[in-house]
Amino acid sequence: MHRLTRVSVCLLFLTASLFAQTSGFKVIQPPGHPTPDTAYSPGLMAGNGTLYLSGQGSSTAQDLSGQMSQAMGNVQSLLHSAGMDFNNVVWMNVYLTDTHDLGAMDDVYWKMIGSSPPARTVLTVAALPHGEKVEINCIAVADGGQRKAIWPAGWPRRPRVDPPAILAGEILYLSAQGGEEPLTGKLQSDFSAETKQALENVSTVLKAAQMSMKNVLWVNPYMSVGGQYDVMGKVYKTYFEFGNTPGRGTIQVVGLPKGEHMVFSCIAGADLSKRKAVRPRNMPPSPTASPGILYGDTLYLSAKDGFIPGQGMVTPLFDLQLRQSMRNLLDGLEEVDMDFSNVVFSTVYLREIKDDTQMNPLYGKFFKPPYPARTTLQQNFESGEEAAEQISFIAVKK
Repeated sequence: MHRLTRVSVCLLFLTASLFAQTSGFKVIQPPGHPTPDTAYSPGLMAGNGTLYLSGQGSSTAQDLSGQMSQAMGNVQSLLHSAGMDFNNVVWMNVYLTDTHDLGAMDDVYWKMIGSSPPARTVLTVAALPHGEKVEINCIAVADGGQRKAIWPAGWPRRPRVDPPAILAGEILYLSAQGGEEPLTGKLQSDFSAETKQALENVSTVLKAAQMSMKNVLWVNPYMSVGGQYDVMGKVYKTYFEFGNTPGRGTIQVVGLPKGEHMVFSCIAGADLSKRKAVRPRNMPPSPTASPGILYGDTLYLSAKDGFIPGQGMVTPLFDLQLRQSMRNLLDGLEEVDMDFSNVVFSTVYLREIKDDTQMNPLYGKFFKPPYPARTTLQQNFESGEEAAEQISFIAVKK
């Protein structure tokens, strides 16, 4: 009880130490689009010309096709309000709640996306807010002319196939790469082999863009099976330099396309002189993840939960875990002279979607307008895990 009380007191200061927001970001909100009653912006344009969109869905349509059409329409409306279109999108995540909806989702997606699709990741998650069946978030760039699809030699180019990556200036956005051998379409036979093949696919895409694994800034490993974190980590760490690994958020989901059990979604930067691993003093070097990577003016932070360095998870209470998650993220921000006002893109992975109602008001205490774009979903926590949530950030200097 003494430890819990001490932790509570230490964490309470966070809600009082909000930082003043300054200019430099522009909220994107189409005319007639309802103002969110929680702390997020539908879209947020950074001064570097990069647009970050919150998760867009629809709870009004009954079937998946209707919800997907509305979600894509919402994304398009936000893009138009920023003077963009689908041709400006470089990175997109589609979250479903039912694997059986993959076909219907794809039918709508390929009908609407146009001839220049972005890098894309499709995940089946445990739940979305308000009972939605689908949500979409994305990143877009103002200068669509600098946007180029990357295809390794020999990789199949067929209708309704996502480009392996999109290069926008110096930044490479990769579609989810899984354990399928691209030239044969064969899925590897066990989880370790799938993980290795997925990372080999990432490496091949990077090479096609004249980069290597050293250029990776941010990785989201998504796993559709439990009990394999150590197996994945054992393979994963062989691909990166100890202490200089990318930012990372490892998330367990309900399902992945094509029967895969492991995929990696990545962002990389071409100029290694601009890449800096960010590690607060209370975080020892890791063979699998850096707390964050700063590339130029953009910081990619690993997903954080309520783990207290040196103590572990000391409380089951949601509000205290959330405060500690934000404290951990703030450590990374402050290491590069940023704070919560610099956050442009946030993903909240809840243990249970019902915690969304408790999360919203507390999360909002850490921000002032202009709020970051945000997506909230329920991940597929393993039995016995203590974390109530994980949160990842992208932040940009003003």
